[in-house]
Amino acid sequence: MNDTSLYIFTSGTTGLPKAARISHLKSIMCLSFYELVGASSRDVIYLALPLYHMAGSLLGIGGCIGIGATCVLKEKFSAGQFWDDCRAEGVTVFQYIGELCRYLVNQPPRPGEREHGLRLAVGSGLRPDVWRSFLRRFGDVRVVETYGMTEGNVTLFNYTGTPGAVGRGSFIYKVAGR
Repeated sequence: MNDTSLYIFTSGTTGLPKAARISHLKSIMCLSFYELVGASSRDVIYLALPLYHMAGSLLGIGGCIGIGATCVLKEKFSAGQFWDDCRAEGVTVFQYIGELCRYLVNQPPRPGEREHGLRLAVGSGLRPDVWRSFLRRFGDVRVVETYGMTEGNVTLFNYTGTPGAVGRGSFIYKVAGR
């Protein structure tokens, strides 16, 4: 299980992107990503993240496979088309990186912005001010902010919905780290 499954590039947050080794175990763990944030096989998940990074590929596509959910896979994110896509496809879950939410908030207001079935937004890097603006403008959407690294998978979840917080690690990590 600890043998190399694949190499995937980091996002390059602290420098140039680097190929990170992903084990078979970590690949399998990604199958439960959406289940951990409250999605199920009944959900339709909107994914417009690049598939050459962890968030889009293993967490996004792998997570959909893991729970048997429908995935609306977009080649490119369009803030102007997003809500129309959500309504047309029956989207209930949106996987973001923080900037995508900022793009949505910065769009000119349009009629029907709150008329959608989106119930859950999950991702990383959502600024607290954008988070609050997103909820105020687009309605009752549960936001689950996560934190992790390509080579470590997601390890923190903000289950409380507190803007700006990213969560805590599982007690298992604390016990195992002793």
